[in-house]
Amino acid sequence: MIRRYFILNFCLISSFLLGNDSIIDLKTFPRPTMNAVESTGEIVIDGHVDEAAWMAADSITEFYQSQPNPGYPPTERTVVRVLYDKDFLYISAVLYDSEPDKIIIESLEQDFDSQSSDAFAIMLDTFNDDKSGYAFLFNPAGAIKDMYINNDGTSLNRAWEGIVYPKTSMHDYGWELELAFPLTSLRFNPSDGEQDWGINFLRRVRRKREDLYWSPIEPFEKLISVSKGGTLKGLRGIQPGRNLQVKPFGVGNRIISEDNTNNNDLGLDVKYSITPSLTLDATYNTDFSQVEADEERVNLTRFPLFFPEKRDFFMENAGLFEFGDLSNYLYRMGPSRYSRSFTMFHSRRIGLENGQQIPITGGARLSGKIGNFDVGYLNMTAEGTEDIPRTRFNVARIRGNILKKSNVGAILVDRSSNSEDREHQSIGVDLNLNINKLLIYSYLAKTSETEFEDGDNTASRLIIAWRDSQWDLSAYYKRVGPGFNPKVGFIQRTNVGESFATVGYHKRYTKGHFLNVNPYVFINQFENLDRYMESRAVKAGLDIQFMNGAMLFSGVTRTEENIKTAFTLYEAEVPADAYVFNNLSLYYRGDRTRFITINGNASIGGYFHGTRNSVGLSANIKKGYRFSVNIGLNKNVVIFPDATVNADVYTLKIKYNHSVKLLNTLYFQYNTANEKLVTNFRMNLIHAPLSDLFLVYSNISDVKGDEKDNGMIALKFTKLFAL
Repeated sequence: MIRRYFILNFCLISSFLLGNDSIIDLKTFPRPTMNAVESTGEIVIDGHVDEAAWMAADSITEFYQSQPNPGYPPTERTVVRVLYDKDFLYISAVLYDSEPDKIIIESLEQDFDSQSSDAFAIMLDTFNDDKSGYAFLFNPAGAIKDMYINNDGTSLNRAWEGIVYPKTSMHDYGWELELAFPLTSLRFNPSDGEQDWGINFLRRVRRKREDLYWSPIEPFEKLISVSKGGTLKGLRGIQPGRNLQVKPFGVGNRIISEDNTNNNDLGLDVKYSITPSLTLDATYNTDFSQVEADEERVNLTRFPLFFPEKRDFFMENAGLFEFGDLSNYLYRMGPSRYSRSFTMFHSRRIGLENGQQIPITGGARLSGKIGNFDVGYLNMTAEGTEDIPRTRFNVARIRGNILKKSNVGAILVDRSSNSEDREHQSIGVDLNLNINKLLIYSYLAKTSETEFEDGDNTASRLIIAWRDSQWDLSAYYKRVGPGFNPKVGFIQRTNVGESFATVGYHKRYTKGHFLNVNPYVFINQFENLDRYMESRAVKAGLDIQFMNGAMLFSGVTRTEENIKTAFTLYEAEVPADAYVFNNLSLYYRGDRTRFITINGNASIGGYFHGTRNSVGLSANIKKGYRFSVNIGLNKNVVIFPDATVNADVYTLKIKYNHSVKLLNTLYFQYNTANEKLVTNFRMNLIHAPLSDLFLVYSNISDVKGDEKDNGMIALKFTKLFAL
């Protein structure tokens, strides 16, 4: 302990004496290199970095701030070491902290909120291609957040789960972390010689808003910027193994409906690496009973809402099959930062019809790399019902990587059923260029639709964006024909030409209350292809990120709408007419490290020929990192001259996480518009890596009593065998 205090104090004093000479230029600083050392003894993963083998490893101590003081040395010392043997890659970190009682742990959940917690993270580019890799984040309690990175961070697979054995320990000088990655779970090219991998490390000291990187990056970049990593050398004679994973499962369901039924079943998931970079996933008798219920949302527009996929099988490698109005996390490239108005393939179309679950017989997915190409093929079969025929889905995707961060690709989506040989096809090509800080995204798509044989069934978009440390510029034009209808995808508006342009400025601070201030303006216009303007929105906004982690997004919008055909909104009619109205919007997310976190949003102003006032408020009460209660209210009042629409949603979520292996969530949602109460309970016991026991209860109750309850209780057991 005395030795560790001496090292820490020496580091801090040295940094102080060096002064500005120790500040680096993040743009020009060379990529660092470290060596992995073969372990000469047994490593016990217990969270204590005390084995003699660690002392022989290359020690990494030089980290640099990405924020709040870019290029400055850290205020806390970090020591990282890497070892390996024929079975594992080992990584340890000693994270010194001068005030260990102020270390922040957000939760024990998998995929915890890493922005609101102290954390240590690793990026592994095992093919050393500067494009793809793995990211693992750990908090001081041992919770894991992992993801697979594509195209140098422009696309992420957050549902990917890797096998890793972590252990942490807390001390009066900080915390320690030991990790063991089975080489059979990592994909890399086998070689009898020495391998070089890309690697980077992040240490987050949450209370100071410090993000510290070993291989420095600029403040607007992230750990997932694979090309900005350093190099890990010295890996000799390692082999990836067969990388075969077999996961059988057993499930017992009781369906709660007019005819209560029991359903006990068995199923199987298999993952096999055909090559180090190409993986086959197969599933039989697929079950999704452990999936959480969708959140209730109020739709106060005349267009459909996009609901995200939550089923693990479809979420894994979903980024490879993405095609459409997608956005890069670094850029504002649409009216909403996270909007999704078109995607050619939306996996919720498989096994879900008008909210009804359709059993899935099984299927397979082939995904990965062949040379310089990303390839994917998905085949699924959904069983038939009385009203819906047995349906087969095929999706093929190819994407060739060009230049450094750019790609060109194509997609084919096919849906067929017993009733028709070929019911639907969608095809598309896309070109995405990322040249320094310039982005050019484009696509051209077409669908086959019998009911629109004489209509235009194509869609296309071209977007140009620029983002550096200060400026955020983008513009696009999109055209969707009246006959374009991706039946296995999602489209919000057709028969329109949409144009968008925005200018934003970023100002970063190194001290005080503000971390980042971003004023911006944009214009978004829809022209009907019958040659009249459908709508136009002009917005001036201000986004603020505070030093304590809170966020405030605000904006004033002027909207023009030309309604040619009257429509109804919760049984209230909006007549055909030309409308102009203004709106003020606010969104606030509080500091999640507090005992009570207040979040809120408001949208106040005109709405067609009336007014719309929407207010959302939630309070998250957290006792430590095991127990939390979230209470939420979303109140919506639309007042028209002849009608008033009230659509409110109330939520209550209770979480108790006994450990990183035992997680419990109870969730209630009540929507006053349809007077439905949704109840969802999920208990998850992670009894081994990627092996779970789920107990799930889900129910939808009609508060009016006109309909009987519709729900399910399920017990599901899975066990992963890695061969």
